[in-house]
Amino acid sequence: MLQHNAPLSFQAVTKRYGDASALEGLTLDVKAGEFLTLLGPSGSGKTTALNILAGFTQASEGEVYIDDRPVGALPPERRNVGMVFQNFALFPHMSVFDNVAFPLRMRKATRALTREKVGAALETVHLSGMADRKPAALSGGQRQRVALARAIVAAPPVLLMDECLSALDLKLREEMRDEIRRIHGTLGTTVIFVTHDQSEALSLSDRVALLNDGRLCQVDHPQAIYDRPATRFVADFIGRTNIIAREAFEHLSGQPLGGPYASIRPERLHFTPQPGDIRLTGTIEDLTFLGASIEGRLRLSGGQTGGQVLRFAVPRSINAACPDPGQEAVMGCAPADIVTLND
Repeated sequence: MLQHNAPLSFQAVTKRYGDASALEGLTLDVKAGEFLTLLGPSGSGKTTALNILAGFTQASEGEVYIDDRPVGALPPERRNVGMVFQNFALFPHMSVFDNVAFPLRMRKATRALTREKVGAALETVHLSGMADRKPAALSGGQRQRVALARAIVAAPPVLLMDECLSALDLKLREEMRDEIRRIHGTLGTTVIFVTHDQSEALSLSDRVALLNDGRLCQVDHPQAIYDRPATRFVADFIGRTNIIAREAFEHLSGQPLGGPYASIRPERLHFTPQPGDIRLTGTIEDLTFLGASIEGRLRLSGGQTGGQVLRFAVPRSINAACPDPGQEAVMGCAPADIVTLND
């Protein structure tokens, strides 16, 4: 199933509701065939950006381009984008075949072409044998696949996915993440994926664009945005981290810090400090067994740290080196694993 893809961009896009801004000056370029995730907490502006791109919401300022063509004045049906909704939005009285065929019939495709394209779309999502079933006879994961097949059946150059895994349980979400990754690899469509789930963003995306309060905070590859967050908000939102103020960091390490805060990921702390490591001394407060790893908290010693507690996560393979709660401990962290935050 061949698929065309297209670049797209937001150019200084703002959306206001009265005096409040849901989106403020968003400028973002997306390459053809790229899988980009808009990530952020509720009210961050990610769904507003998606709805402006789809044509469901009109921008107050700025312009959106698809395939280098301004589309701000076009209605949704003329933008040639596919959409997968959070609630699947399937027609309950229609069969799987008819649900998937709906976009083609709206385009007045011939019966032969409709059969061909629906068959290819159902094959792509591994539902070839279920064309005659109604949505009520399908599992949640199967209904999501139908919604995905309907979105790709007309080969749109851009595919928009709005919190489309949130209605599924954990196992189904993981299965559908793998399926979406496979389908994107097969079709090469440009995908804009909206979620508040960090694990979805990190596992699926070529790049992640993190928004907060309607503004773009950082956009980068998943590993880069995780390892090198630009701000305290990004460090705290993407995964888990320990934020240490400049005064406490410099007291502990004896090294200057170029910003007001430092970030240390829990998995970067270990109980076998190496030469050159920053050494952190404190008391083990608690330990939690999680199968492959042991997690816990270390309350730092020293008046200038303010009794700060650091979270750590160590592989179970070194469980023997992990002190018991209440014991004094020294943990190490490589200087390269300390990230200076701008605010």
